[in-house]
Amino acid sequence: QAQKFGAEMMIPVAVTSLDCSSQSGAFALATECGQQLRARSIVVASGARYRRPEIENLADFEGRGVWYWASPIEARLCTGQDVVLVGAGNSAGQAAVFLSGHARKVYLVIRGGGLGASMSRYLIDRIEAAPNIELMFNTEVVTVEGTDGSLERLRWRSRFAPGDVHTLDVRNLFLFVGADPATGWLAGCGVTLDRGGFVVTGAQSEPNHSRAVKPLETSVPGVFAVGDVRSGSVKRVGGAIGEGAQVVAALHGYLADAMKPAL
Repeated sequence: QAQKFGAEMMIPVAVTSLDCSSQSGAFALATECGQQLRARSIVVASGARYRRPEIENLADFEGRGVWYWASPIEARLCTGQDVVLVGAGNSAGQAAVFLSGHARKVYLVIRGGGLGASMSRYLIDRIEAAPNIELMFNTEVVTVEGTDGSLERLRWRSRFAPGDVHTLDVRNLFLFVGADPATGWLAGCGVTLDRGGFVVTGAQSEPNHSRAVKPLETSVPGVFAVGDVRSGSVKRVGGAIGEGAQVVAALHGYLADAMKPAL
């Protein structure tokens, strides 16, 4: 469909930098093959790579019992079952509380010795109040196993006794150990990033409120961000598709304003 409307595909090409300093209103993108592309507006949709712990056989069960998100679909799969969730941040805490409303038991596996440094007090209190959430500190999952491509069990160990491996029969393992956004190429162009490196959009990108910023626009006028690379996005395919459609109207509006003659 993109080609039908005249979009030019460049595959495989990676952008190495974005130059926003031009006074002519055009941005310059440098590619790894030495080309330079110029455009009046940019949409950053470079996504994020979810971190994968060093767990044996992990790739064999991704999407078949190993998940990097916890939507109502996965929650229904876990109804009445035991599940394991790895992580210690706020996203892990939110997922644990959500899944506890569906699963029989949620084992929250935490590599460190506590949650206070990585999770909000509100979530910690909710986790501690949930009777079916069990905290497993100083613990790591080492292997996942199953037959016919479906997860059936995992093996875990204490960091203090690495030679003592235990088995847990579960069909769903949730990994919430963070993600790395593909935003290194934005360094130096003035686009505001959050602490995790995700692109900040909307009013939050302009804390001084020096100008009105559209919801998907960044701190640099004419540069927009959608999908997993955007700070605060829902990190779902459906959400990214919706933002991709929404940004089209924002682009038309920006370009129309940019082409108006100065009074």
